[in-house]
Order: sequence, then structure tokens, then C-alpha cells
Amino acid sequence: MNKKTVLSLIVKEKSISRAMISTLTNLSKSTVSSIVEELLGENIIREKGEGISTKLGGRKPIELVFNPSAGYIIGIDIGASKSICVISDLSGKILLKEVIQRINSKEDKYLNSIVQIIKEMVTRLGINDRLIGVGVGIPGTADIENGIARFVPKLNWVDFPIRDVLAKELNLDVFIDNDVNMAVFGEKWLGVGKEYSNFVFISIGDGIGSGIIIDNKIYRGNNYTGGEIGYLVLSKDALKTEIYTPDAYGYFESVASGSAIERKMNISCKEVFEKALHNDKASIEAVNEMTEYLSMGISNIVSILSPQAVILGGGVSKAGLGLLLTIRKEVARLTPVEAEIVLSELEDDAGVMGCVATVLAEKYGISFY
Repeated sequence: MNKKTVLSLIVKEKSISRAMISTLTNLSKSTVSSIVEELLGENIIREKGEGISTKLGGRKPIELVFNPSAGYIIGIDIGASKSICVISDLSGKILLKEVIQRINSKEDKYLNSIVQIIKEMVTRLGINDRLIGVGVGIPGTADIENGIARFVPKLNWVDFPIRDVLAKELNLDVFIDNDVNMAVFGEKWLGVGKEYSNFVFISIGDGIGSGIIIDNKIYRGNNYTGGEIGYLVLSKDALKTEIYTPDAYGYFESVASGSAIERKMNISCKEVFEKALHNDKASIEAVNEMTEYLSMGISNIVSILSPQAVILGGGVSKAGLGLLLTIRKEVARLTPVEAEIVLSELEDDAGVMGCVATVLAEKYGISFY
């Protein structure tokens, strides 16, 4: 526990002396010294010149800094239609990135192609002996303790032991979670979420999902199904459906997601927004309706959780400032509960950065809070 505390502090402060670590952690100088020597021996930290001496003069302290090149991490954000794979150093700097499209391939071939690309990336960088782990985001419910993809309907995975499969193929420790939980963790580490201890990340794409941070911890709910906001009900029209099942769209995403607007307009979501910008009446009406539903759903979330912020990510969030400003205005009208509404800073990389952060947290016990 002490070792994790010291390492997390060095990561947070970026540069800090042994004496300051002792002061901030209330650990004895001898304990700090012993832990620091161990971390130096593992090459996870290094010494950097000399710090600033006190006003009374005396010997300048040696500063300790995190060593991001001590190892490398594989991040895999698996999607139903495409996957993003990265190899990153320990600071989140991406050294290599590949986007793998799923083109009419079966689930096993799709996963095999991801594994092969990862192996090729590792060979290209020549870092096989310096990899420390793999983080994987999946588009469905995940049993993170046992490494099982419990239910991923778009890939036909039911209780699929993805951790064990990938660990065998890559010969590394593998850590999994729901893709939006990975994204909210990525935003917490390197994105706009680092400013908040309570916030909701909403991914608006083919479907709608959310990751929730409460008191600096991911909220997963019962059976790892927390954040499934796609099932929010915004109108009694939802009662026309006999039953909502996990392998079908929930009401909220059936009216406010990218796929919803595509089904309505028979063109891509991107084309709809582009045509709306060029004053196409039907496209403007479709975008306005979508924005109204998004505003209602977000206002409900804000009213229930009272987060400091709601961060919008996913493909639809790329529509830009116009969409953001309209949603802000409508949410402020629909609920008196205040929350900042902002766009993701990491965009498509939020998920893979969360995968990298998960490995850092699991392997080294580093806290990003």
C-alpha cells in the first residue's frame, strides 16, 4: 500500500523529492527511502538533477520523476464495426496505432485479426520483452474480476472468456472492462475529466452508453450494468414495445443515437449533419428531433446524479459546437440542477487510453485521482 501511495504521488506531482514525499504521505524518511530504492531498481522512476534548495540554503534535494519508457502497454478498444489498437508508453504517449475494420467477418475471425495486428505492431516496435500488460474495452457487459465478456450481442459473445483467450495468444496479463467504462477512465486520466471527481461520460454513436465516476471511482452497478442509459424512457411511446431486451436498442438510443437518425433518413449520420448545415429542411428537422431527445435524456441524468460535468463523446459528439450549445441551453431549461456539459478532449482515443490506464492501475497500483 505504501509503495502504491509513493508511486501515485510521484506520477501526480511529476517531480518531487524524497523529503516532500515523506511530508505529504506521513511516512517516515526511512520508509520512503526504502520504497524509492525499490522503485529505482525496477526502473519505474528515475532521479532527475537537483531541486530547489530552501531559503536557509543547504544541499539541494534530488528530484524523483516517473519513467514513462520503463515499459509499454497494449490498449484494445473493441467495437462492433471497428477496433482501435494502440501501443503506448506509461505516460499515455501512443507509439503506434491501428484501426481495424470489421468487414462481414465472423466474430472469431474478427478477434483473430485483432490479435494478428497486435503481434505485428509489437514486432515492428521490437518491444516484446518490455510489455507489461493489455487493457481491453468490450461493447457489452463485462465481468472484470473473472475476465469474461458476459453479454456482447453485436459480437455474439455470451460468457466468453476473452481475458484467457487473449492472455494465451499474447502471453501477457489482460484486464477487461466495458468500453464506455474504459472511455470514462481515459477521460479521467488524460482528458477533460481530470478536472472533476464526479462526472458522466456519454458515448453517442451507433447506440448510447455512459460511464459514471462518483467520488473518483467508476460506478458499475449491480451485475456490472451501471450506466446503461440507452434504456432511459422519455415518452409513453416506449410502452408500444412489448419488452426491451439486452440485444436490442433501448428507447433512448432508438430515438437519439447515430443509428436512429440513419434509420430515419436512410443516409449516414455524418451526411445528415452535413446536409443540415446546408439548410436541407428534412435533415434540420431530424437533427433537431435528435437533439431534443438527447437534451431530455441528459437532463434526467443530471437531475438524478447531480454530476459536476457531463462529457459527450462518440461519433455524434463530433457534430461540434452547435450541437453542444443547443444541448446546454435545453438542459438548463429542463432541470434546475447545474452541471457543465462539455465535449470529450480525447475523442476516439478515450477508450484505448482508459485501457492503458487500467493496466497501470492494476499492475502498479497507480491512482489517477
